[in-house]
Order: sequence, then C-alpha cells, then structure tokens
Amino acid sequence: MFRSAANPIIRLVVFPVLLLFHLQYSGALMPVLAPIFTVIFLTLMPSKPPLNLLLKLMLVLFFVSFVLVFVGGVLQDTPTGYGLFCWSLFFWSFYRSHNDPKDIFATLTIMVVIIMTVMNFQMGTQVDFLPWLMFKDFFIAMVITYISFLLFPGDEKDILMDETSKEGAETNIGLIVFKASAMCLVMVVLIGVGSSQTMLITLTISSMIMIPIANDHRTYSYNKIITTVIGICFTLPVMFLFMFGVSTWMLIGVTIFCGIQLACYAIRRQCRFSIYQLMFTNFVVLTYQVIKHQGTASLSAEFLRLLSIAIAILVGALILNLTKHQAVALVKKTPTPPAE
Repeated sequence: MFRSAANPIIRLVVFPVLLLFHLQYSGALMPVLAPIFTVIFLTLMPSKPPLNLLLKLMLVLFFVSFVLVFVGGVLQDTPTGYGLFCWSLFFWSFYRSHNDPKDIFATLTIMVVIIMTVMNFQMGTQVDFLPWLMFKDFFIAMVITYISFLLFPGDEKDILMDETSKEGAETNIGLIVFKASAMCLVMVVLIGVGSSQTMLITLTISSMIMIPIANDHRTYSYNKIITTVIGICFTLPVMFLFMFGVSTWMLIGVTIFCGIQLACYAIRRQCRFSIYQLMFTNFVVLTYQVIKHQGTASLSAEFLRLLSIAIAILVGALILNLTKHQAVALVKKTPTPPAE
C-alpha cells in the first residue's frame, strides 16, 4: 500500500513494538512471545512469506506442543519417567540438529521441553494452557506479519545475507548422549537452586550446544553478548522515561524511535540477518523487561539478563570443553559420472 525504501524498517520496528505494548497493557499471559515470533518471521523471511510455509510451521508447532505437554503431564508425578522423557527428547533434538542446525522440529522441541519443565517444577503452575498459548501467539504473529507486508510492502535489501549457511556434522552418538545428559543436569541444578533466570539460561545453553561446529559456537556466544549489550544501550531512553512516569503513547513513540535508530545502526554496520535477528529479539525482550518492572527494577532486570546470558555461555563452553571430540562438518559428495 505505502511503498518506500524504509518499509522493511517500519515493519520490523513498529508492528512488534505496538503488539508488545498492546498485549502487556491488556493483561495477556506471556505478552512477549507473539512479538518475538513476529520479529523472527520478519527477519527470517525478508520478502512476503508464502502462506503454505507458515501453515506448515503452525502444524509443526501444534503437534510438538500438544503431544509433548500431554505426555509430560502424564509423567510429571514420576520423576524417573519424566527425567527419561526429557533426556530422550534432548537426545533426539541434538541428533537432528547435528545433521541440520536449522531443523525447526529440534528447536521447537527443546523450547517446549524447557518451558514446560520450568513452569511445572519451579513455578508450580499448570502447563495445560501452554500449547494453546503458543499456538495462539504463533497465529497472532503470522497475521501481524501478513498485515505488515500488506501495508508496507517491499523486500529487505539493506541487510546482508549470511555468508555461509550453518552446516551439519558427522553424527557422534557419544557426543550427543553427553550433551543431552549435561542439558538435563543443568536444568535440574537450576530448578533446584531456584534461579529466577532458569528459563533464559537453559534456552541459551541449548541454543549454543545444539550447534555442531566449534567455530559456530564461538560466533553464537560473541553475537549473543554483543547484541544484548547493544539492546540495553538502545532501551536506556525508554527505561528512563518509564521511570519518570510519562504517558504510554510517549513511551511507545520513544520505543519506536529507538528501534528505528537500532535498525539504522545495524545497516551502517553492515550486519547480516543472523545478527539482525538477535538484535531485535533482544530489543523486544529488553523493552518488555522495562515496561514489566517498576522504577530502577527495570535497569537491574536488564543487567540481570546480561549476566544470565554470560553465565549461560560460560556453562555452555564448559560443557563443550569437557569433551575432546571435534565435530567434523558434513561434506556434500558430488555424484561421479558412470564409467563408459
């Protein structure tokens, strides 16, 4: 409808921010989830996504979340059975990610297992609503993404594509068993000590160790820390205005302005799509931390998030360094012509 070179920035900044504020002030449960899904859609697909692809993703999410939560609910009263259930899912997910690091089944399975376990055993809340919540937020994000492309059409051309796609690695069952066992142990320890950042730390560790190639581990760790620091810097004006009690509309306007400045900064730095996605997911989460807390608590929440990510990266590095095995990237074999 409105064609402009700035449309990709408007899509990525305005729609997730407006959605976040609307869900937060309307009292939605986990209001940050749908905006994060929206950011992921808009950064994974620089052009208008095909409807059949989004429908396939919805079916995957529906199957993974409903089946896992149902089985987890059956086994939650038997610690041994539930522990083996989580371990088998971690093993299966890491096995798939070693063959294809972009496997959506593996990523969603790990995310659902961690959220389900933390909510059940640490927060003491029922998880029966979790599948419907994720499915609803996923659908909202899909609709918002389509509306953003209809109102502000145009492909993203200012952000560079990633130089190389992540490669799989040769399967090593012992390494995958070790990763699954370590992931279960970390989750049990964090729940046992009652850490308030259990979900963030375990999700960060799982995202780090599911990558099969060592160079990609270091790249992910560096990018995660840097983008969190940048996100904190660009949300500081929002935090200060929120502390002074300005009106919601002014707060929304300043948040959108800071988001546009963040996008311009990313373009000037010639960021690639993987960094761009991390920047804006951190920006949305940190903005949520600001409007969720009161006064100086929002600043401490932002730095607690940074500290938690740093701890998660250190734990992930420790897990990876405990094994001497170096994953070998898969080499695509070129077919040899038949002999005459």
